[in-house]
Amino acid sequence: MSVFVYGDSYAVNLQADWQWYKQFAKAKKEECYVSADYGVANEWICMQMYQDFADQKFQSGDTIFVVMTACIRHWFLWDHPNISNYENMRNVPVERFGISKDQVNAVEQYYKYIQSGYIDAWKYDATTTWINHYANRIKQDFDANLIILQGFGNSTDVYPEGALQIKGNLFDTVCRGEFKSPEAMDAYYAEPVPDQRINHMLKDNHTVLAQALLANRPFDLADLDWKKSILSLSTKSMLKDQLSPVLLR
Repeated sequence: MSVFVYGDSYAVNLQADWQWYKQFAKAKKEECYVSADYGVANEWICMQMYQDFADQKFQSGDTIFVVMTACIRHWFLWDHPNISNYENMRNVPVERFGISKDQVNAVEQYYKYIQSGYIDAWKYDATTTWINHYANRIKQDFDANLIILQGFGNSTDVYPEGALQIKGNLFDTVCRGEFKSPEAMDAYYAEPVPDQRINHMLKDNHTVLAQALLANRPFDLADLDWKKSILSLSTKSMLKDQLSPVLLR
């Protein structure tokens, strides 16, 4: 049996054996396979899961985690799935993404003149319908279990029939909750160095999430015993053991 993980930066595979899904896989003595990347949209995430489904990589007893991301993100460029949100890229040099200024301008124009919260919400709801369909197919064809985690607050929670129900989202309960204050979070993200927390959470909180998932009971993320209200620029150096062991760029 194996653990499969799909998602955005809340699931990206980094150099730490204490990431939440690695702790989960280790406790169950199973292999772990990860298809996740920074800044990707739900379309890309679903495509990775579908490809493994089509290739019949799943088998009985497997656990499949899908971390859903913000519905405002869109997979604009096939070869550059990270280019999904202009807000995240407008202050970053174009060269970092390996795309042209015209492509950046095209994304900017979309958000300026076309983007609609109603369309984003409808598109997300369509994605959740697709997820529910394939959750049932995965259960029927492979007897594997699909579990949904919400990265952000979206228009609709996703609870495939028979799947473990997890309420809440990682951004509000963990990522933002770890900061001492909203001002501390703003100052932290204003730094030129990216977030040095792996999957946007402190090391101890990876364990909190892993243990909740291993219990295999429905839960609300807001009810877990997170380490919170401790992170700021002034406490960052004191929390080095809670951050990435290597510099994230």
